[in-house]
Amino acid sequence: MIIDKFSFPIYGIVITISLFIGYLYIGLSLKKEKMPTNYIFLYTILGLSFCLVFAKILAFITDPNQGFIFSGLSSYGAAIGVVLSSIIFEKIVPTNRHQIKYSIVSLPLIYGLSKIGCFLAGCCYGIPYNGPFSVTYPSGLNISLFPIQLVETISFLCLFFIINHFKNKANISKITMLIGVFFKFILDFLRYDHVTNIITFNQIISIILVIVIILYWILNKKIKD
Repeated sequence: MIIDKFSFPIYGIVITISLFIGYLYIGLSLKKEKMPTNYIFLYTILGLSFCLVFAKILAFITDPNQGFIFSGLSSYGAAIGVVLSSIIFEKIVPTNRHQIKYSIVSLPLIYGLSKIGCFLAGCCYGIPYNGPFSVTYPSGLNISLFPIQLVETISFLCLFFIINHFKNKANISKITMLIGVFFKFILDFLRYDHVTNIITFNQIISIILVIVIILYWILNKKIKD
């Protein structure tokens, strides 16, 4: 499969659509939980702001040579922004905390859809690969690559539909984060970065996040006990 450079900003368009669908899911879910419409609107604005700002910050930290404006967006930065915004909103506007659960459950949906943009734009590409479904970007490396972006799309959308089915189960937020981080860690081995790196920046963040989530889970359980 050969994908040449698009004459329009396909990456930005797909990212915008993925965020719209993700926050539409959150908004509709919160509406079913009887959250007032004005709260949903305020949370959406806060969530999108945190999502984009943290995505930019972590992308810049990862590759400062690109500059802050042209540094792209970090998926982990976006996820951290979404989770932080839901926690902060709960502190500012006391609610039943449903926005935290639905925001975390939405992350695989947003991420899975956003990877279509990466696939079409030719970023976050996979390792050299000449097998079935390989992709070549003439304006990029111009070699056959593994379509890791599509594998991530399929993997995370499947995760979303499964998690959404069990969204009312106990600890679903923590379970979603742990599984999502595990997927990211494993699938990152199929990215081009592993041609020159034993472990990538994303995988280091994955390990840190797993430790943080497990520690928070244990401490929270002790406090409740």
